[in-house]
Amino acid sequence: MLELDALVIGAGPAGLAAALYLKRGNLSFLLLDKMGPGGKLNEIHEIANMPGFIPLKGPELAKELYSSVSRLDVGVSYGEVVSVEREGDFFFVRTDVDEYRARALIVATGFVYEALIPGERELRGHGVSYCATCDGPLYRGKDVLVYGEGSRVEEEVAYLSGLANEVTALSRQAPIEGKHSPNVHVYGEGEVLSLSPNGGGKIKATVSIHGTKKELLYDAVFPFYGERSALAFLSSLAPRSDGRFLEVDGGMMSSIPGLFAAGDIVKKGLRQVVTALSDGAVAATSLIAYVRRAKRNG
Repeated sequence: MLELDALVIGAGPAGLAAALYLKRGNLSFLLLDKMGPGGKLNEIHEIANMPGFIPLKGPELAKELYSSVSRLDVGVSYGEVVSVEREGDFFFVRTDVDEYRARALIVATGFVYEALIPGERELRGHGVSYCATCDGPLYRGKDVLVYGEGSRVEEEVAYLSGLANEVTALSRQAPIEGKHSPNVHVYGEGEVLSLSPNGGGKIKATVSIHGTKKELLYDAVFPFYGERSALAFLSSLAPRSDGRFLEVDGGMMSSIPGLFAAGDIVKKGLRQVVTALSDGAVAATSLIAYVRRAKRNG
């Protein structure tokens, strides 16, 4: 069994940034992912708000970020984490490929969007987006639909109202509250039944509102309904969370000493590449101090 100072779980932007700082901190560590470096970047059509970069495709940015750590002889080991348990001062991590012991962990597994609406998956990157602050400017002066539930919908509607021509807000359960701009049309409880291309870049959304079926046309649809974070493998540790995202302190450490988190899996207000990179750097710096302190005291 390989014994390490640290294990970084997830090789998206947060994990790659953490790996860069851990390498510079001269710790023994492993960067682990179940797929390839870049995470969700590999599914994003274009990123136009990354400081220092011209607009580029997600996979291109993933390649650039990975090259910055591969130049330091940091690679990605593959395997899906099945469970994490605490054994004294170490974490015991079991994957579907191997087992590891590490003094500290950085969890950077992000979260995934399950395509729950018929037609949603096929339209990803072609009018279906999960990030208003990322893609909202692409639909300036156009008509968009925001669908989901909770405060996330309210936040995204408020942001898009300053860009789009018209914003339709449709809630799955509780009505969307708060004051809205004149260009925001709030429907009560309803459901998006299907999405399909309608030519000319438009999306046809078949919806049910108070039991009445309608077909509406939009330039973009933002579904905030199927998002879930990857926390199941931490169940034995039970770190503090809101049920979806991990709660961390200013050093990105969770309620479990030695367990750090970074990126989209963290409970925070803004989920962007730049914030993920910052999270990774902070988490790694805090972890380095934690491990050095543990070694001195151990």
